[in-house]
Amino acid sequence: MERWAICYVSTASPYIEEKDIDSVLSYTENWNIDHSITGILLSSEGNFFQVIEGERSIIKELFDNIAKDSRHRNLIKIFNKEIKNTEFNGYEATFLSKRTSNLSQDISYLDYIKCLDSASQNTVKNILKAFVD
Repeated sequence: MERWAICYVSTASPYIEEKDIDSVLSYTENWNIDHSITGILLSSEGNFFQVIEGERSIIKELFDNIAKDSRHRNLIKIFNKEIKNTEFNGYEATFLSKRTSNLSQDISYLDYIKCLDSASQNTVKNILKAFVD
């Protein structure tokens, strides 16, 4: 089985409310766990950050559906690549700002980007830092 990972950021549509985001986070976490997808979905200050990992065909189809979802816009793909091993042990979806005000102290998500090249690591670090500033 060919393993694949896609990471992106996007902006929530202006009409989406916090209760809608809660629903998206809950549904996404359950669906991805049920389909053996690992990764993370973070939401903060009207933005989304997601990494999805799994079987290539499933990840590609899932991302195509994500890209068509009207609940967000300005989707920017950070990486789209084959992986040898998953970096995540499971799947989690959360409001980052609700859980912590200090990314480096409370959340170890930065550990997951060590497999990226240094330029991509810096990009992801800056995006995640912006989520909690």
